[in-house]
Amino acid sequence: MTFAEPQYAWLLFVLPVIALLKIFADARAQRAVEAFASSERLRKSLLGGASPVWSGLHFGLQLLAVAFLIIAMTRPQYGVIEREVTESGRNIFIAIDTSKSMLAEDVKPNRLTRAKLAAQDLLEKLPGDRVGLIAFAGRSFLQAPLTTDHDAVIESIQALDHSTIPRGGSSVAAAIKLALETTEKAAPTHNGMILFTDGQETDDATLEAAREAKERNFLILPVGVGTTDGDVIPDPDPDGGNTSGYVTDNNGNIVHSRLESGMLREVAKITGGEYVGLSSQALTQSLVARLTANLETHEAGSRQETRQAERYQWPLFAGIFCMALSLFMRPSSRKRVRARAVLPVDPQAAVHVRGAAAVVALFLALGQTAGAAVDERVQKAQEEFRQGNYKEAQEGFADLLSDEESRLPKDELAYGLGASQMMLGEEDKAVRAFSRSLQSRRGDLQVKSLRALGNVLFEKGKKEREVATKMLQERKQDQADEAIVRTLRDWEDALAHLGTALQREPENRETHENYDFVKDQLEKLKKQAEEEKKKREQEKKEKGEEGDQKQKGNGEGEGEGEGEGEGQPPGQGGGEGDEERESKGQDAMQEEGQEVPDGQVSAGEGGEGGEQQGQKQGEGEMADAKRNEETGFSPQEARSQLRNYADDQNSVQYLMRRERPEGGKDY
Repeated sequence: MTFAEPQYAWLLFVLPVIALLKIFADARAQRAVEAFASSERLRKSLLGGASPVWSGLHFGLQLLAVAFLIIAMTRPQYGVIEREVTESGRNIFIAIDTSKSMLAEDVKPNRLTRAKLAAQDLLEKLPGDRVGLIAFAGRSFLQAPLTTDHDAVIESIQALDHSTIPRGGSSVAAAIKLALETTEKAAPTHNGMILFTDGQETDDATLEAAREAKERNFLILPVGVGTTDGDVIPDPDPDGGNTSGYVTDNNGNIVHSRLESGMLREVAKITGGEYVGLSSQALTQSLVARLTANLETHEAGSRQETRQAERYQWPLFAGIFCMALSLFMRPSSRKRVRARAVLPVDPQAAVHVRGAAAVVALFLALGQTAGAAVDERVQKAQEEFRQGNYKEAQEGFADLLSDEESRLPKDELAYGLGASQMMLGEEDKAVRAFSRSLQSRRGDLQVKSLRALGNVLFEKGKKEREVATKMLQERKQDQADEAIVRTLRDWEDALAHLGTALQREPENRETHENYDFVKDQLEKLKKQAEEEKKKREQEKKEKGEEGDQKQKGNGEGEGEGEGEGEGQPPGQGGGEGDEERESKGQDAMQEEGQEVPDGQVSAGEGGEGGEQQGQKQGEGEMADAKRNEETGFSPQEARSQLRNYADDQNSVQYLMRRERPEGGKDY
C-alpha cells in the first residue's frame, strides 16, 4: 500500500497528546469532586451517573474517528487499475532557439527564459495533442519525441539553456528540417511547429525549408522573442578573457542583438501560418485555438494505462461510523429520563405582532431543563398550555408553586405561571410572576424573564392607552390624562427590561426588534402628549383673552342701560344682581355708621342724586384703570391675571415620570 499525500500522517502524533490531556483532566476533576463531597453516594448524585468506563469509551470513539479521517487525508492507494486509453490529437513541435542572442534582456528576465515560460503555458492549451521539443542554435536536436506526456516535455523545456546546443548561431532551417524528418511517416495534414526565436542569422536556407514544409502541408507558427530596439548580450562565460562582460564579435565590438521579424513573417506567409510577437501579444487560449485550427486531429491508436487504485473511502467510512456511534453514546450509565422541561414557553415573540394566534404560535417553543425529572402535574399543565387552555394551565402552575414539599424549581414554575397569565390578559399578575422568575440563578432564565417582562408591560401599557382614548371620547379629560401617564410608565419599564435583556444577549435579533419598536412607540406617545398639552394651554389662553374683552365691553355698555343711569361705573349693569350688590354696599355703610348719600339709587332707577353718583363712578373708573408703578399692573389687569392663573391650576395635570428600575428589575 502506498500513500499519495503522506505528509498528513504527521497529524497522527497529535492524538496521543490529546489522550494524555484527557486522562490528566479526568484525574484532576475526580480529585476536585472527592475534595468537595466525601460521601460516595453524594458524589454519584453530583456526577449524575457519569461512568469513567462509558466516558472513556465515548472519548476513545471520537479519537479513533479523527485518526481514520487523518488516514483518509493521506490518500491510501492499494492495487492498480488498468484501462484502455484512445489517443487522438495533433502532432505539434515546439522549437526553441537556445543561442547566446536569446540571453539578451530586452524582454524580462531574458529572451530564453521568456520563451521557456511561454512554451510551458502553451502546453496547457494543447490537451490531448502529441507534443515534441526541438532545441536549435547552429544545429538542432530533438529533446523530446512526440508524446502526450506533457509533464515529460515540461521537464525537457526547463532543462534548456544556452549550452544545450554546442554550436553557436540560429539555424531556423535546421529546426524545420528536423521536424519534417521526424514526421515523415505521419499523415500530411496533422503536423505543425511553433517556433520561438529572435530571427537572428536567418538566410535563404530558411525560406527553402519553409517551401519544403509547405509542400508537406506542415504548418509553421513563428513567435518572435525580443524587441526591435534590442539590447546587448550578457557574456555567459566571463572567465573566457572577455573583460567587457558582454558578447563581442570577431573585431572585439559589443554585439547589439535585435528582433528580426521580417524573415519570420515570410516563413509564416509561405506555410500558411501566422506570426506572433511575444513582447506585444500573449499566447492566449483563443489565439492558440485560432493558430492551430488548420491542423486536423487524428486517432493515434489506443494504449493501456495503469494507475494506483484510490482506497481513501475505507478509512473515511470508518471515521464517519465511529463519530456517529459516539454521538449516540452517552458518557453516563444512568438511563435517560424522558421528561419535558418545566419551562413551557420562550417569550421571544415580537411585541408588535398583532393577533393572539400569532403570539401563541411564537410562545409554543419549549425550553429545556437538563436532567430535571418532571412529575405528571407539570406535564399536565404544559399540555393544557399547548392546547390553549390557559386558565387550566394557570391553575396547574399555581398549585405546583403552592406545594411546599415539591422539589421542582420555583423560578421555572413562576415563569410558566406568568406565561399563562399573560395569555389570559392578566398583565398585572403576569408581571409579578415574571418578576419572581427573574430572581433565578440561571442566566438563561433571567434573560427570558426580562424579555417576558418587556412584552407584558408593553401590552399592559397598550390597554391603558385604549382606556385613555375612550375617556377622551367621553370628554373625561382628567381620567384620560391619568391613563396616558400610566401608559408612559409601563412602556418606559418595558423598554428598560428589554434593554437589559439586550445587554445580556446583544446578538438576539428578536430582542433588537422589540426594543426598537417599543422605543419608537414611546417616543411617538410622548410627542403626542406634549402637543396635546400645548394645544390645551393655547385654548385656555385664547379663552381668557376673550373673557377680558367681553368684560370690558360689558362695562362700557352699561351707561346706555335703562332709565337715567348714564353715570354708572364700568362693569355695573341693571338687573337683580346689581341691585343686590347696591343693597349690600348700602347696608355695609350703615353698619359702619356712615350715612348713605342722598340720591344713591339702584341700577335702572332715576333720582335726584343721579348726577352726583355718575361723577363718583367716573372717578372710581379712573382709579381702577390707573397703573401701579411698583407692580406694573393696574387693579383691573391684576384681577384678570389672577383669574387666568386660578383656571390653569384647576385644569393642568402633571405627567409624573417613573424612575428607571435598577438592574432592570421592577418588583
